[in-house]
Amino acid sequence: MRSSVVSCLLIAVFSLLLGSAPGGAAEQDERFDEGMTAYEAGDFSGALEAWRSLAAQGHPEAQFNLGYLHARGEGVPQDDEMAVRWYTKAAELGYAKAQYNLGIAYLQGKGVGKDQEQAVAWLERSTGQGWPPAEYALGLLYLQGIGVRPDQSRANSLITLAAEQGLPDAQFALGMLCLNGSGIENSTEKCVEWLRKAAAQGHVEAVYRLGTINPEGGFDADSPEALGKIRAAAELGYAMAEYDLGTIYATGEVGVEKNDVEAAVWFRKAAEQGMPRAQFDLGYLYDRGLGVEQDFDEAVSWYRAAADQGFPQAQYQLGLFLASGRGGIDRDEFRAAGLFEAAAEQGLVEAQYALGVAYDSGSGVDQSYTEAMEWYTKAAEQGHRDAMFAIGNLWANGNGVSQDKNTAAKWYCRAAKLGHEYAKQMLDEVGDLDAYCDSINGARATPKTP
Repeated sequence: MRSSVVSCLLIAVFSLLLGSAPGGAAEQDERFDEGMTAYEAGDFSGALEAWRSLAAQGHPEAQFNLGYLHARGEGVPQDDEMAVRWYTKAAELGYAKAQYNLGIAYLQGKGVGKDQEQAVAWLERSTGQGWPPAEYALGLLYLQGIGVRPDQSRANSLITLAAEQGLPDAQFALGMLCLNGSGIENSTEKCVEWLRKAAAQGHVEAVYRLGTINPEGGFDADSPEALGKIRAAAELGYAMAEYDLGTIYATGEVGVEKNDVEAAVWFRKAAEQGMPRAQFDLGYLYDRGLGVEQDFDEAVSWYRAAADQGFPQAQYQLGLFLASGRGGIDRDEFRAAGLFEAAAEQGLVEAQYALGVAYDSGSGVDQSYTEAMEWYTKAAEQGHRDAMFAIGNLWANGNGVSQDKNTAAKWYCRAAKLGHEYAKQMLDEVGDLDAYCDSINGARATPKTP
């Protein structure tokens, strides 16, 4: 849980903020404010002109804002290196926001060579001035051991400081770490309260998490309140919530009437944000004509989008289309076998069996009973009865192995006990199938040759 929480939190640490004017001469403040007025009106060139002269005079906030303009490409060509130069000038003058942005630049290698030690050093300086984003970012680095030795206690302290100053990302992180028992001594209700604080500031993942916490976390995950939180996060555009809401409609869970049309709507929203599971499920709806008009081209398009991201079920389904040419899709057995292999290597049992069939028949690959046996065996170990039957056939016919009808019968028995009708037919001369299969380890088998 902790690693998944942290990985999603690290995405948000790079936030560039225009600051308010620091103390200084009245004339400088007036000129700085002119730049702010121009910027807020969308007059980036006017802001640039106002701040450039101040920056040349050593005004740290103006220097910081010039860095921001270059980072964003507002009023000037986008230039990360120039942004870093201005951040550095302001940071060396002690401006906390510039120190933070400079630390993040070193962390990401954006406009400057990636340097974790430099990143930590600048974030420490910003944290020393109480800048909440720096406290939060540095806390995450201590949590992950990036540029520093992992230190859960230090991480928790820094994230708590940022959360107490109202930073929603830190409030969300603190709530999740608290619920996960990561060294933060608080009641469940206190943990949930941090999520509520983040949610109240529009933190969409906090809104979503409030709807998915288990009963021990303070909510019934199947309650109307939980559904309302998930829906609220979905309506704010949070992909995971969109997907969950689609799943609720697709399955008719949480007291919601099953509705494939609504499921397709929410799966599409998540899919368009690049979520591979949602892309796969939307492809499946098009494949089966559930909630949408059946459209094999659309199905293949969404399966391919998910497959390109390594989603094994999508790789398998796309492979089936290419292997069979179903729905008028151009047949490509070679590509199909490659997709089966990609999914099989991720442990997808259906793909392991399909790859075994490909090697057994030489479809899209060089025919190899040895490879077929290997992949059938992997699938059989996961309880795939067709794979068990196929292994029985290899032994019965001596394909890739020395013919052994006793071993074949053992595999037929395993498949038959799982309801495989052809396996039962191969053993129809043994009489009482259950008794035979229970005693087969000590008996000779006489299955039919397929």
